[in-house]
Amino acid sequence: MRGRICLVGVALSVSPLTFGVTAATAAKSKSAPPTTSRVKVTCTTNVGIMIAPGDTGVLPPAAQGTEYGTVQCGKLLGQGVQADTFTLAAGGDTLAHYKLYFGSGTIHGSYDLTPQESDFNFLETDYLGKLTIAGGTGAFQGLKGTGTMTCQTLDGIHTTCKLKLKLPTNF
Repeated sequence: MRGRICLVGVALSVSPLTFGVTAATAAKSKSAPPTTSRVKVTCTTNVGIMIAPGDTGVLPPAAQGTEYGTVQCGKLLGQGVQADTFTLAAGGDTLAHYKLYFGSGTIHGSYDLTPQESDFNFLETDYLGKLTIAGGTGAFQGLKGTGTMTCQTLDGIHTTCKLKLKLPTNF
């Protein structure tokens, strides 16, 4: 009986040491945050400003409005339609909320375009900007990402943009 009590006493005295060593070891080993691999996708958009209800035309530069047009994003996303609403900020940037409609779902978010100065062509305006993908539907449910945009307009009404998107591979 005395031998069993001693064994229980030894076991109880060793257990806290075992848990302490395990906890200390676990605290020392840092787990790296999971990395999400990204895929780069290039898209081209061609949009035009729509005539507002009650108006007979669009006079550039438009301070706000709605644009519609086409989007082509290669094999990964496909082709579809872009719709956005924009406003011209006091500093000259174009701020917009967009939606891309594809056959397998939609992607939505926002972008901010900054006009670039051109020394040689007064008719053309170039823009550089960043976009954010805030979500999607269908095949793009829960999609989040970022990207850059380079855009050009020759008349202030029709704009062509090249989008370089960084998307997670697991969408």
